[in-house]
Amino acid sequence: MEELKVKFLIGPPDCNDPHIPEYSENYLKELGKVLGMPVVCREIEEVKNQALSVYFIASGGAEPGFKEVYKQVEEPYILLTTPAYNSLAAAMEIMGFLQEQGLEGEILHGSYEEISKRLHILLRTANAKKKLNGMRLGCFGEPGGLIASNVEFQMFQSATGAIMEMYDLNELIDEYRDGGYIENKYTQQLLEKGYNLEETEKALNVYGALKRLIKKYDLNAVTVRCFDLLKAVHTTGCLALAILNAEGIPAACEGDQKSLISMVILNALTGGSGFMANPSCMDSEKKEIIFAHCTLPIDMPDDYNLTTHFESGVGVAVAGNLESQEMTIFKCDETMKRYYAGRATLLETMHRKDLCRTQMKLYLEDGTEYFAKYPISNHHIICKGDWKEVIDQFFEQM
Repeated sequence: MEELKVKFLIGPPDCNDPHIPEYSENYLKELGKVLGMPVVCREIEEVKNQALSVYFIASGGAEPGFKEVYKQVEEPYILLTTPAYNSLAAAMEIMGFLQEQGLEGEILHGSYEEISKRLHILLRTANAKKKLNGMRLGCFGEPGGLIASNVEFQMFQSATGAIMEMYDLNELIDEYRDGGYIENKYTQQLLEKGYNLEETEKALNVYGALKRLIKKYDLNAVTVRCFDLLKAVHTTGCLALAILNAEGIPAACEGDQKSLISMVILNALTGGSGFMANPSCMDSEKKEIIFAHCTLPIDMPDDYNLTTHFESGVGVAVAGNLESQEMTIFKCDETMKRYYAGRATLLETMHRKDLCRTQMKLYLEDGTEYFAKYPISNHHIICKGDWKEVIDQFFEQM
């Protein structure tokens, strides 16, 4: 079972109540119940190997012990405290010391529920940063017709540790012509839809080709200049990307590099799929916006149908239906300084004939001003649930 290791820090024995160790053990046991994982005391060597390092300040007088070990771990310094034995006072002294060093830290104090909620956010962001470091993102073709969707690869790598590389789209086309794909629950599900078998097989061969290239280059995520596939092989990448995203491999279309990094970060933070879509129309008075696109991770909708790709009328696209629920809209650039995270409520999925095949009408908590004045280019990523607080925390630490 996963556990959270904390570094136990206490003052000298002659200045502390002998009941502190027992109190601390019971405190951590109760916190672990609410957190959903055991919280255990370990030495700094084990604590620092976690994505998030936590110091348990058990009592007053713990400050010198912290000073002895803090250099072994990078910031932010998370100080877990209790409501007894001058724990909070010691943590504040430590925070003052950290501020003098120009270092970031945070005191966790309050109810078990409050601390648990904050720890879950900190753990998600820390694990996401760890996951991103060393990831490999492949771009098959430059952004097609998009003039604000390129990424400075080195800047992104410096900020996250993730590596982005360009690959020739012709390699994907050649791989497609070799044909074939490995069957799985998603390919079976798509074939059972009973849509045009020849077109479905062509679309699934794009999936097979991408999977082989992902394995060949050890990639964790991809974007594809998919409109060029229409001319070269007379199909689209819609189904391929729908399956890859459902499998946990972030996959963006139109060669969009900013959307790719946004999908990667959102997946690292939430562990779920993201819908890359166009903002198609919006109503500032109602705070509503419609997003639409022809690919949708097929683990996202409650049900879906297959149809043609919107712009071309060929290939196979996904038209999904989802029940009303909380959603989050997200986009960032490679600096890791500029981002948007907005809370939204899905009002309905639609099936207009003048838009891409999966259509979502959303109510925006903060309105449409960002989209009208400051959008980070066109496509944005939509996921289920309210993840704004987690996203904000991630970028606060970047």
